[in-house]
Amino acid sequence: MQFRYRVINEEMRVTNGVLEAVDLEAARRQIVENKWQIISLEKESGLSSLLTITFNSKVKYESIAAFCSQMAMMIRSGANLVRGLEILRTQMEDKRLQEVVGTIHRGVSRGDSLSAAMRECQGALPELLINLVSVGEESGNLDSVLVSMAEYYERENFIRKKITSASIYPIILTVVLIGLVILFMNFILPEITDLMKGNGQSLPAPTQMIVDTADYLNNNGLYLLLSIAALVGLMIRIFKIPKYRFYLHTFLLGVPLLGKNTKDVVIARFSRTLALFLHSSLPIVPILNSLENIVGNEVPRLAVARAKDRIIRGETMALAFGVEPFFDPLVIQMMSIGEETGRMEELMVEVAKHYDKRVEIGLARLVALVEPFFTVIIGIFAGGLIIAIALPIFNMASGVSGAR
Repeated sequence: MQFRYRVINEEMRVTNGVLEAVDLEAARRQIVENKWQIISLEKESGLSSLLTITFNSKVKYESIAAFCSQMAMMIRSGANLVRGLEILRTQMEDKRLQEVVGTIHRGVSRGDSLSAAMRECQGALPELLINLVSVGEESGNLDSVLVSMAEYYERENFIRKKITSASIYPIILTVVLIGLVILFMNFILPEITDLMKGNGQSLPAPTQMIVDTADYLNNNGLYLLLSIAALVGLMIRIFKIPKYRFYLHTFLLGVPLLGKNTKDVVIARFSRTLALFLHSSLPIVPILNSLENIVGNEVPRLAVARAKDRIIRGETMALAFGVEPFFDPLVIQMMSIGEETGRMEELMVEVAKHYDKRVEIGLARLVALVEPFFTVIIGIFAGGLIIAIALPIFNMASGVSGAR
């Protein structure tokens, strides 16, 4: 099968190409034997790959953290790796992780290294984890690498849960609003409309507007849903293109509060991951290649790519990142001090902790603002519906009083 690659060759130039290999691991070995540094490596897309594609979900970060922690304890205790994986598989509550550990167990049992067995899990495990496990095996520090990765994924899981919890309240209110609108338009509004038409009265303007809207949705609702689905699909395809994804992320970073929180999350992730790589004693270029894919935002990704080019040309990290407006002066100062004192790893950990605190405070503020904002939105819609119901009733009451 064919694999498309993007690498840094011996001349420190980025090159692209396609190679033939039995599987992904064989393709990776070919690139390593050529002494190239991998930026990306993926199976070439085609009709056959579309027909054989499998949809395997990724393991949750919470489960990955538990796996790394238990693997580290097992390795430190000197237990047999095959036996330890067998025990772990029976203890894991996460069904997906049980399958993954089973695959790793089979690979290690036939003589593969732990990282090679992890690569057979078809994308269920993060590439960052597999790469650092490989480095830990080569350096003999696999247990400390696994402990660091457990802490890393615990922190990532904490941030994700915070963001998820912040979105629960708006989702609940949105569902309540949709239910309220459906109830009004399908049960209450028709009764009032029929009653007023039976009395020969015309509907008030707000009520008539809602009646017209309900009629339009009933007649064209399916077409409207299909149009919205097509538009969403088109937007997703457009924003997969790096150029337009950059515009979207630039806009989101400029949104008050949301943009600041996003930036803090990215810088915390960047600093923590950089510290992990430095702890593993990897060369700086592969570190920056991995950081490009980890930050999760097109704006800092391009900033890291530009900084990497400057570092390859001989600039220090502080100078290379200092010209990028995305990174705060605090990060650049800590890089500069770290390069001067040789304590870059330690200082990046401190930077990550600092931004972690900012993320927690920022998310708390965001939740505090989102709740009243959505409450006001719900109040406006509910108030509008109540007025639309009350006006016809008041008009009928006035008509009855006038007739007397």
